[in-house]
Amino acid sequence: MTTVSPAAEHAANEAFAELLFTPEGRIDPHARYRRLREAAPVHRSTLGTWVVSRYDDANAALRAKRVGKDVHTFMAGRFTGEWERHPALVKLGSTMLWANPPEHTRLRRIVNRAFTSKRVLAHRAFIERRAGELLEPIVRDGGGDICNDFCFPLPLSVVAGLLGVPQEEAPLLREPIRDFQRVFELGMTASELRAADRAADFLDDYYGDLVTRKHRSRGDDLLSALIDTDDEDARLSRAELVQMCHMIIAAGSETTTFFLTNGIRLFIENPDQADLVRGDPALVGPAIDEVLRMDPPAHMVPRTTDETTVIGGVAIPAGARLMVLIAGANRDPAHFTDPDRFDVTRAESGPISFGAGIHACPGWRLAKLQAEVVFPEVLRRFPRLELAEPLRHRPRVAFPQVEAMAVREGKGRAA
Repeated sequence: MTTVSPAAEHAANEAFAELLFTPEGRIDPHARYRRLREAAPVHRSTLGTWVVSRYDDANAALRAKRVGKDVHTFMAGRFTGEWERHPALVKLGSTMLWANPPEHTRLRRIVNRAFTSKRVLAHRAFIERRAGELLEPIVRDGGGDICNDFCFPLPLSVVAGLLGVPQEEAPLLREPIRDFQRVFELGMTASELRAADRAADFLDDYYGDLVTRKHRSRGDDLLSALIDTDDEDARLSRAELVQMCHMIIAAGSETTTFFLTNGIRLFIENPDQADLVRGDPALVGPAIDEVLRMDPPAHMVPRTTDETTVIGGVAIPAGARLMVLIAGANRDPAHFTDPDRFDVTRAESGPISFGAGIHACPGWRLAKLQAEVVFPEVLRRFPRLELAEPLRHRPRVAFPQVEAMAVREGKGRAA
């Protein structure tokens, strides 16, 4: 088994602490991921959480049968041991995201049957039309907040249409979703938890009413399909349908917002790569994968061990909490040449930004489809896109993002 020296342990603990608790760590997490990989790639932090940061180890952890998701193990000792008193945390633990086989197998089978590539691709025309509507005022004004006025409302509109949420009601979900999403962060304040609890109650009420409406009148949408889907003579219960609605809307809007915003920022920061994509439509697909590799929407995902599991030569005991650093794995130099360089012509290992194994993101097709529409259109409409003001980073670790991203059409670049 691999052993770690005290000096390496100290270096890894220092990097992880900076990542979680300092502004510098949140602004530049990749420097801390690199230090973790180099010092102790499979590391038990002083918080008691095991941290996995290399590509092969992360991939193995996400696929291992002995590694699952036990919400009781992960929440043990957190929130003064009373996490089940909070609606937001109970809601988090009751979704498919925290289910294990055989229950996860049943739920995932139903979702996959309804969330088909045919159903997703049928929304391309809507994505193109809605993207044009949202982008037009930004183009007309020569710039604007492309994060909040484009990259957020577009995915929310798209996933709302897919699920069956009326378009006029979709904006009501924006702030509750953002308040609830803080439950994925390792550090929540008491006030943030109260806001997440209120959001969870609101979302349960809204989706419960939506399920009732769809029971009365079906439509050509995913929720209607989920209501009518039989799986071994068993249908989703009302509570399961409500949780499915929440999971699909929240995951399909927030994470895609981060994905699109990160991609546009990377093109701004690397104008030579933007020009390559403008000049060769065949590079759109590789460019999407490179955006996902460089800055995935989720930087880390939680897991727990059911039995003692060896990862990267280190024995992790049963009942342990794991944090798999997807963003760190995606820049592992063992798999990616010059990993901190944005290269839309890269032809190496695929990123694991949508996860791997049985818990891989079921909505990856929809997210990529939006990027296929958005990136070429933004690059076409803004030949000299640039930032109009410095970025302001949100204090997040699992889902890093910016508060806003003001852009404008530049006056040209030096030859």
